[in-house]
Amino acid sequence: MSTKRNDLAIKKARLQAEASLQRKMLSTHASDLQMRLKWLDKGLAATRFVKNNPGMILGAGALFAFFTPIKAARMILGSWAALKGMRKLSGIFSKD
Repeated sequence: MSTKRNDLAIKKARLQAEASLQRKMLSTHASDLQMRLKWLDKGLAATRFVKNNPGMILGAGALFAFFTPIKAARMILGSWAALKGMRKLSGIFSKD
């Protein structure tokens, strides 16, 4: 009975070491993919926003079509500056 118990203890230790090695390998692979998955998540969120707000997107497109290219460029730059200000103030659109 003692030899069987020793064999089981050795097998348990070997399996635990193997599981530990597999966890380390998995965490390495997961950390490599984390940035790519973050960008994919942002892209999916943007797609979801466009899908849920088609009127807003069409309205913005019509507004830009109405203006001359110089006025549209000024509007885009102003909107970009406003977005950066909102990011600094509220942290809603954080870069992370």
